[in-house]
Amino acid sequence: MVSRSLSVWRGQYARYMTANPNAAPLDAPMYMYSPTELEEVVLQRSAVDQGWLARAERPVSTTIIPHVEANRATLHIVAGGRWLLSSIQGSITAYDLDSPSAPGKLVIPKPIVGQATTNLSIDVLTDTSALTFNIAIEQGSPMNYDEPPWWTNFWQVKMHGCGSDAELRAIHLTSFTTPSLFRGMVACLSGQHYARSFRSTGSGRFHEIYMWGETNLHEHRKAVMRSTSGNAIRILPNGKLLVFDHTEMQIYDIPPFETVPVWEQNRGPLATPLYSVLLPGTRIVGGNSSSIVIQPSNAYSLIVCTDAGILAVTLSPTASHVRILFPLTEEPSYAHETHLTDVRMGWRRAYIQYYEDALAVSYDTQQHLVQPTTVVAESCAFRRIMIPNNPGYKSLTDESSGRVVMVKSESSIIIYYYSLYDVYK
Repeated sequence: MVSRSLSVWRGQYARYMTANPNAAPLDAPMYMYSPTELEEVVLQRSAVDQGWLARAERPVSTTIIPHVEANRATLHIVAGGRWLLSSIQGSITAYDLDSPSAPGKLVIPKPIVGQATTNLSIDVLTDTSALTFNIAIEQGSPMNYDEPPWWTNFWQVKMHGCGSDAELRAIHLTSFTTPSLFRGMVACLSGQHYARSFRSTGSGRFHEIYMWGETNLHEHRKAVMRSTSGNAIRILPNGKLLVFDHTEMQIYDIPPFETVPVWEQNRGPLATPLYSVLLPGTRIVGGNSSSIVIQPSNAYSLIVCTDAGILAVTLSPTASHVRILFPLTEEPSYAHETHLTDVRMGWRRAYIQYYEDALAVSYDTQQHLVQPTTVVAESCAFRRIMIPNNPGYKSLTDESSGRVVMVKSESSIIIYYYSLYDVYK
C-alpha cells in the first residue's frame, strides 16, 4: 500500500533533489502540498528515467492540444514541465500540461501594437515561495522596414494556488522600443540584465546588455560590445557574458553601462574574450545549453552539444576542460536526414533532433564537473523518438518532467509524456 504520510513524501522529495541538484524546484511552498499532491510530484519526476529510456518507440502517453496558428507561435516550457507558454503577437497563453484537456488561458493580453512575437526570454526566480518568473517579449517585423519600431515588453508572472486549482497571473513591469531592424537576433534574460545579440552585415555581431528595470520608452540604460561572430549568448554573474561562436565558447567582461537616448545606436568596441575553450566538432548545435553551475575562481560548468556529441564543459581562467558524454560522430542509420536541426540540453537528459527523428539521451554528470577526463560516460543511454508531424518543426522538452512538445500542424500542438507516472494523461 502506498504511504500517504506527508513526512514520507517530503523525505522522498529531498532524496530526489539530492540526486538531481539542478532539477526545477517545486511550483509552490512545500507546506501547501497535501500528501497526495506531493506524492504525485515525486512519482512523476522520479519515473522520468524509466520512461525516457524505455526501448519502445512510443511515449507513455500522447495528447493533442488545439492551437490556432500553431505554426506561427513562439513556444516555451517553464522549468518543471507544467506550464507551456505560447505567444504570437505579444500575448501569452498558458497551457497546463498536468491537465491537458483544460483549454489554454490568456495570461498576457495582446498589446495595442500587434507585431509578431520574435523571441521569448524567461527567467525563473529562485528567491520566491511560489513559482514566479520574469518574461521578456520581443515584437517586431524583421522583413518590413516600414513597420513601427521594435518593442520589448517585460512582465512578471506568478502562480497562485496549488494542485489543479493553480493559475498564472501577470503584472506589467516595463516596456521600451528600439528603432533598428534586427536580423538573426537571440536574447537572454537573467536577473536585472537583459541581453540581445544580432548580426550586422560587414561588422560582425553586436551584443546589447540592458539594465531593463532602468530602461523605458524615453531612455536606455545599457552596455554595448561587438564580437566577430556568435550565435547564442548567456548572461553570467559578476558582470560576464558567455558567447557561443561556432565551436568556441568565450567569456567576456560586460562594458560599463551608460544611459543613452532611445535613438542612440552606438555599436560599441570590438571586444576581446577573457578566456575561452574550443569544442570538438564543426558547430555548436542550436545555441542551447543546460543551466550554468558556478564553480570557484570564476569557473562555469554547463552541458552543450556540437555535431561531435554531448559535452560537459568547464570554462576556467586557468584550466578549462571538455568531456564527451555521448558521441554523435556516427549519425543514426535510421535518420532520413542526418543533419542535426536542434537540441535541448539538461544536466541529466538531452533531446537531440534530426529532420524526422530524434534521440532522447540520459547521462550522469555529477562526477564530471571538476576533473577532466576523456573516457565516454558509461552511464549514457538513449532511445529513438519519431516525429510524426511535418518534418523540420523544432521541438521543446523539459528535463524534470520528461515532456516533449512539438507543433503537429497549423492548428494543433502534440505533447509526448515520457514519465511512467503520466501514463493516463
